[in-house]
Parts: sequence; C-alpha cells; structure tokens
Amino acid sequence: MPVVVTGADQPLGRAVALELADSAGEVRATVRDRGAVGALRAAGIRVAVSDLCDPGRLGAVLEGAHTVLHLDRGAGGDGSPGDTWEWLLEAAEGTDLQRIITVLPQPPTLPLPRAGEREYELIIRQLPPGGADRPGYPDPALVHELAAADRRAR
Repeated sequence: MPVVVTGADQPLGRAVALELADSAGEVRATVRDRGAVGALRAAGIRVAVSDLCDPGRLGAVLEGAHTVLHLDRGAGGDGSPGDTWEWLLEAAEGTDLQRIITVLPQPPTLPLPRAGEREYELIIRQLPPGGADRPGYPDPALVHELAAADRRAR
C-alpha cells in the first residue's frame, strides 16, 4: 500500500520521501512549491501540489494509502505539522489510512480522534533542539527513524 509524505518540498519531508522511494513501494507526496516537483518525480514519487487546506484534494492523495508521514510545516515553512493537523484528519475520513507519523517541537497537544471516530495508530517523534528542517540539512538520524517507522506490509 502507498505511503504519503506531506511537506515534501521542505528539507525533512523531501529527505524522508526520497529515502522511502529508495526502499521500494509506492510513495506519494504533497508540496506547496511547484519547484520541488521535478526532483521528486525523477525519484519515482507521485506528487500533488497542495496547501492541504482542501480536504477533498488531500483525501484523493490519501486514498488507498496505509500510512501518512505528516511533515508539512505550514505555508511559510516555519510552523509545525500541528498547524495543519485538523486538515489532515478531515481529509483522512473515509480513506483506508491506518497510521499517521509526525514530528512536533514539543510533547503533543494535538486533538486525538474522539470516541466513535476512526482510530489511527499515531506515532509522534519530537524534533531535536535546533530543529530538523534546517535548509539543506535535515537531521539524518530523524530521517532514518521516520522512514523506519513506516512498517507497512509489503
């Protein structure tokens, strides 16, 4: 089943998407910057240009995927995945999504699915001090750890 990486136009998202593409299986990605599309497509990644605020469009990207690595950091790239969390959960409704993996700068304060709503396995990694999305140098250990957290069946 496919894996989706949001925020693949930012250093951490791009590095994770490329590492996943190297390990086989279908990888899909969302980007806000059209300039990031070429390199990702060259690696065999299916890319959608989206700012994540359209749940229908994002839902189409998530359709059939088992896991999403939610690494989008907002329009300016200076927020955190928590800034677009609600949009992701709305888009995931009615899909087969089973696992959400994300990173946060501090312990999670995200609203988890309420009783009666679909249950997702939620894997949260904390960003190391100084951030993991420094231009051109995402933390290689975090990239590897996030890719390894996607333990989807092959």
